[in-house]
Amino acid sequence: MSACTKEAILQATNFKVGSFPFKYLGVPFSPQRLLASQFSPLLHKLESTIQCWMGKHLSYVGCLELLMSVLHGMVLFWLAIFPLPATIINHISCICRNFLWSGNISGNKSVMVASKTEGGLGLVDIKARNISYLAKLLWNIHLKTDSLWFQWVHHFYLRNQSVWNDGFKKSSSPLWKSILFLKDQLVQECGGHSQVISLMQNWQNNANSYTANAFEHLRPKGPPVSWRKIVWEHWSLPRCNFVLWLALLGKLKTKDRLVYAQLYTCCVFCSQTDESHAHLFFACTWISTLWGKIKSWLRINRHMNSLCSAVRGLKAGGKSLETRMRRLSLGLVVFLIWKERDRTIFGHTATSVDLLFRQFQITFYTILYFHDKNPYAFNVYD
Repeated sequence: MSACTKEAILQATNFKVGSFPFKYLGVPFSPQRLLASQFSPLLHKLESTIQCWMGKHLSYVGCLELLMSVLHGMVLFWLAIFPLPATIINHISCICRNFLWSGNISGNKSVMVASKTEGGLGLVDIKARNISYLAKLLWNIHLKTDSLWFQWVHHFYLRNQSVWNDGFKKSSSPLWKSILFLKDQLVQECGGHSQVISLMQNWQNNANSYTANAFEHLRPKGPPVSWRKIVWEHWSLPRCNFVLWLALLGKLKTKDRLVYAQLYTCCVFCSQTDESHAHLFFACTWISTLWGKIKSWLRINRHMNSLCSAVRGLKAGGKSLETRMRRLSLGLVVFLIWKERDRTIFGHTATSVDLLFRQFQITFYTILYFHDKNPYAFNVYD
């Protein structure tokens, strides 16, 4: 278009000359690959949101809930539109894990993004989620979905050919290159495009959404753990679940893990042995007495003298009232022990075994009444 023609159009329409990238619904668009710096609106939005939450004295569970419901929601909006560079994905992951473990955006913390079945927190793997959206686009292109964009792709790129026979072109957009790269990966993994079509057809027909099934296939996987149903019992309090999860992984900040701080390392309950995970759960004589009273009250006959043996001893399957209440009792007692340990160290006040046992009973019956309004549902206990 000549400069005169362009000037005539501008005068007739009162339009202004724009430039790429331009924003639409808060997201930058460009015919070229976006630079990492052009994703700064997303990063700034995440950081400013976290800044508003700082100083609110959030617990780990509170931070985890905000991370999964708010921060990941912001990220998923961008993931569904175009592929994010690895640098941006790493930066987002860094912001999220620092917020979870320290409550701010600075630091260098680690986070478990594995599913709960594999011993993690069930956080979304951002890269795998991004690829699952590309897989959805590839499937719609294969089906020739009745949409303007998909019709344009078939007309401009495929020329009414099959997407499985198309290759890279130098003039292709970054999004189209990413879709074709994913196609080639799946073909190589499955052994042919007909096998890929069959795989995607299964994703489409399964109970969950297409992207959920694709994400489950594409995400990194680890070995399953046997204690998932014990730790993440739905009836239990979230804070109890989280502390039990940390205890099973050996990640609670016991004194043996804080040797660099040169603390007094003896157990605050018995003052006989250095504090460690194995000692607190349940080798300490003071805690062993409490745990024995709780087991007797719950009519559990197994020894279960350690946290691992308690996980093995409690029945993982079943949804009966008695089974579920016994499962959640482990997380509750671990949480109360850890809370009492912190209160003794920082509050300089101690509680007797009987008082802590009574606190366990009150919380136990509160949870029970919340899920089963029958006050005699557990009348087998004294």
